[in-house]
Amino acid sequence: MGTSDGRVHRGRVRSWLVDDGWGVVESADFADPVWVHYSMITGVRPGAFRELHVGDEVELTVEHAEQDEFRLRAVWVRSA
Repeated sequence: MGTSDGRVHRGRVRSWLVDDGWGVVESADFADPVWVHYSMITGVRPGAFRELHVGDEVELTVEHAEQDEFRLRAVWVRSA
């Protein structure tokens, strides 16, 4: 598992699997797509369902990690 430098990046949701609670974000800052789990989504009202939608613009921080076939994993995500 890698570490995050804390830098906030901007990206767009490429896919989101509601039933599985994860998806993929693409960002011009990275050559590879970023794996996102619903538990990393912030900024939703308490008790609200955490999810993203295809095409949403987001801000995120990432770490280098082996997650499924992905090499980057979000550690913090919110709608931009």
